[in-house]
Amino acid sequence: MAQRRGTSVLIAVVIITFGGGLAASAYLNYYQYQRDSQNQQLLQGQITDLRYQLKQETNGSPAPSISPSPSLSPSPSASPSPVLGAQTVNLAELGVKLTPTDPVADLTYGSQTIAGLGVANLTTSSLLAKYPACKPGALGMVVRRPLGSRPSTSASHLIKKIGDYNFYYVTPSGNCGPDSAGRATVSAAIAAVQNLVMPTLTN
Repeated sequence: MAQRRGTSVLIAVVIITFGGGLAASAYLNYYQYQRDSQNQQLLQGQITDLRYQLKQETNGSPAPSISPSPSLSPSPSASPSPVLGAQTVNLAELGVKLTPTDPVADLTYGSQTIAGLGVANLTTSSLLAKYPACKPGALGMVVRRPLGSRPSTSASHLIKKIGDYNFYYVTPSGNCGPDSAGRATVSAAIAAVQNLVMPTLTN
């Protein structure tokens, strides 16, 4: 009788031990499955990210456009009949054109209306890229005035009469260069605009 009871206890211990081992094995398998699933999802996400990055690098992302206020107009546009490779900047809102040259060959402008007068605020793409403060107007303004209308400031210099308008160049009141070298660069650009570019004004 005692022997049978001992055998039953032994069988029960074996069953419990075996069952515990089986349960532990099942838990470990489940845990491993969960971990493998997470790793697979992470790997899939990384592959997707890498594919997207490769696609962007292959196709190239569009460069952000610069939109200072007043809005910057594209410049320079190729002249229909260029002279010695020169290019013209079409001040479409004023109905005239300019031919820029070094050091302001990349002349550009922003247009606006002030007191009913058409105004083109001048700068260059390179100055704007190097010195963010050199927004349109940094290199002065071209102002279109009806004949008989006179400016009230000595900063306005008559360029020429075209049609029913007089065109004036207004020198800037300040210098957008952040340091002595920058101010020298901007001053040279202003001088070039006034002395070299303004005489090329035409319709």
